Amino acid sequence: MDSNIVYLLVPFGVALLLGVPVGFCLGLGVLGFLFFTNELPLNVMSQQMYSAAASFPLMAIPFFIFAGDLMNESGITTRLIGFCKVLLGRIRGGLAHSMILTGTLFAGLTGSATADTAATIKILSPSMEKEGYYRDFTAALAASTGVLGPIIPPSALMIVYGATVSSVSVGAMFMGGVLPGLLISLFLVFVVARISKKRNYPKGEGSMTAAELLTGLKDASLALVMPVIILVGIRGGIFTPTEGGAVAVAYSLIIGLLVYRTLTFRQIFTSAVNSGITASIIMLVVAASAPFGWIVSIAQVPVHFAAMILDFSSNPIVILLLINLLLFVVGMFLEGAAIVLLLAPILAPLADGIGLHPVHFAVLMCVNICIGMITPPVGVNLFVAAPIGNVTMTQISRAVMPFLLAEIAALMIIAFYPPLTLWLPMALR
Repeated sequence: MDSNIVYLLVPFGVALLLGVPVGFCLGLGVLGFLFFTNELPLNVMSQQMYSAAASFPLMAIPFFIFAGDLMNESGITTRLIGFCKVLLGRIRGGLAHSMILTGTLFAGLTGSATADTAATIKILSPSMEKEGYYRDFTAALAASTGVLGPIIPPSALMIVYGATVSSVSVGAMFMGGVLPGLLISLFLVFVVARISKKRNYPKGEGSMTAAELLTGLKDASLALVMPVIILVGIRGGIFTPTEGGAVAVAYSLIIGLLVYRTLTFRQIFTSAVNSGITASIIMLVVAASAPFGWIVSIAQVPVHFAAMILDFSSNPIVILLLINLLLFVVGMFLEGAAIVLLLAPILAPLADGIGLHPVHFAVLMCVNICIGMITPPVGVNLFVAAPIGNVTMTQISRAVMPFLLAEIAALMIIAFYPPLTLWLPMALR
């Protein structure tokens, strides 16, 4: 391995420890390497950044973010929550179970963990507090269900992975994320049921009527159709993932402007600006990681890393556990897109070498990274949920532990039972 790699890693590590945003950390590492080694011209950085950002598949990211924001603004998400309350409000801890179902459905609309976390806690936390739910429990549950955002399609994280490891189909990853996402939801249900029984959380009185069910289903039906359109369209070859993002935006505009008539042009403008800011943050990380990853590659870091793992053990189970442990630890400190861009080119060949299907590993990596969104000290979902839920980081970090353990258990099933991930992509190819 080239010893000059320290000039890349040291500035990156120091900036990261100082709290500098990840995109700038990556750029500082590249500048440090180019300045101190004089091995490559400075214009390599700009060339690599441009080539990474000028990627057609990545255009899907701002489209899906924009579509999710439009759905929030038009009130579609509120109708979904109302439907979930109708379905689950009469069981013990019904509002908490409604939050899980809401988060699962939101994941099929936005593809964003932070957006789903913020939406569910903003809308449901006032009602839950009135019914006696602990604030830290509500905030932790919202953060935990937000994890589903980039797992159940559409997923910006999977789009980034597909752009980084070009041999893996984004459409196949989308389909592969459905059942793992539902498994995580099921594990969260078990945790909520146990806590609700222990704390005697309330349940609604009376029974659900057919009229209530039909009204709720009618209100939510148009929102529930969108993920089906996107998945069938992409997997059926009707449109690409990027075109699917544009279809999602068009569908959201039609529903908000012409059907519900709750969307104003001012809201559209605000959504466009907010979505542009969010997408630009992701694209900065994508662009800055390109020269960083290129230098790591020419220094043969992936080759040496794979050799180090294989020297430690040749057992596929041990290697898979080590990969998951690495991703889990890195997920405590780095943002998801940065992890994919830095580690996917290193880990994907290693996973292929031990016989993992590329789609299975891609989904597994994305799930592991998403779980990192609720792991202290840099759990982004915790940072979103804590201030909205009016709790401290210490409180939410403690309350999230049962949900975190449940998601880790689900991760192990996903890792060691490939059919859970591969059945749907194979059945619909």
